[in-house]
Amino acid sequence: MKLPFLLLVASALFSASLTTAALAHTQPDKAKLKAEVAAMEDAFCAMAKTQGLLAAFQHFAAPEVAFIDTDPRKWRGPAAVLERIGPDQPGVNLNWAAAFTDVSDDGTLGYNYGRYELKQTKPDGTVSVHTGWFLTIWKRQPDGSWRYVMDNGAADRPAPKPAATPKPAGS
Repeated sequence: MKLPFLLLVASALFSASLTTAALAHTQPDKAKLKAEVAAMEDAFCAMAKTQGLLAAFQHFAAPEVAFIDTDPRKWRGPAAVLERIGPDQPGVNLNWAAAFTDVSDDGTLGYNYGRYELKQTKPDGTVSVHTGWFLTIWKRQPDGSWRYVMDNGAADRPAPKPAATPKPAGS
């Protein structure tokens, strides 16, 4: 009678250890993955500064990349990158930095958002500056690398015009 009981206990302990090991294996290290996604965003921006926007957007794009502002039903993948970014233009400088990064619980998707600044030097030497927020969605690829599947920016809204000061009565 003791042997079947011991076998039952041993079987239960073995099953529990396998379940614990499986859970530990499927639970990714989110802090590590967040650091990876944040580092990808930093590398993306650095490459844009050194090699140009088009090269950086092409290099970090996933094969199925899409952009909201170029109609993702029509433009996907490398064609979407070219349609959105176009050829590099002299005097254009885009700089950005993530303020927040997170990853999915299963470690397959990540995103970050932050501020961007777009400066453009015009032929007459004047510089226009546009700022706003960006959102990049990253997807872990089969080879373990991260590539962005969606990128979007929203320009800052202009400051509201000051309200007119009411004139005192009788003036």
